[in-house]
Amino acid sequence: MDRKPPCKRRVILTRSEEDIERDRDIFERYGFSVVALPLIKIEPLEFEPPPEVPNIIIFQSAKAVKFFLSRTSVPEGSRVIAVGEKTKKALEEKGVQVDFVPKEHSAVGLLKELPEGKGELVLIPRSEQGREELLKGLPEKGYRVFPLNVYRTSIVLYPEEKIMKALGGGGFLVLASPSAVRGLFANLQRNFTANLLKGLVLVSIGKTTKMELEKFGFVPNIVPVRPLMEEVAGKIHEFWQENC
Repeated sequence: MDRKPPCKRRVILTRSEEDIERDRDIFERYGFSVVALPLIKIEPLEFEPPPEVPNIIIFQSAKAVKFFLSRTSVPEGSRVIAVGEKTKKALEEKGVQVDFVPKEHSAVGLLKELPEGKGELVLIPRSEQGREELLKGLPEKGYRVFPLNVYRTSIVLYPEEKIMKALGGGGFLVLASPSAVRGLFANLQRNFTANLLKGLVLVSIGKTTKMELEKFGFVPNIVPVRPLMEEVAGKIHEFWQENC
């Protein structure tokens, strides 16, 4: 729907509590006040790596890196792929050498760039609610896939008055994952959603988050090219300068 929301120098962050506290300073440096509204929480899962040493390990997020390496290590001889610069950085900070990063930082981009496989085993540490593109696309290219759930993302529900207070104040609503989008509308199902969100500038991080938001009938105002919080803050600042 077409919207021209009023501008307020206020940013609502909806990631996990840990992520919000880490990112807060990035937005405050631009002069925005930060409202913490975690719509998801992250929980580690117990897991056992495959008995066979994988030829390739694909990490799609810094979270997957964190929870995988908290319990095990990258086997010697495994080729490591990071889907995105943030994930690459998380691996390098743990001392893991990254062998490849696709030009397009997405599962679809990776599938386009990977050569045809010859039965290589690919390990994918992931969220329990992870997307299916690689699980479907890699076997079609000749790879064997071992998905490994290393963490779980669950939705956080709030009393209605807390949601109304957080969103009713206006500003920029930053949604960083499809799970956060689902969490938003799970909290809004009893409210007049369109009226509440029309006072907000919607910010979507990544194509999959944008697509999830559009399923609910909303088109984001801002979609940064790269899924980095520094870039998100910069784009919000640019939007403010141009429109407010």
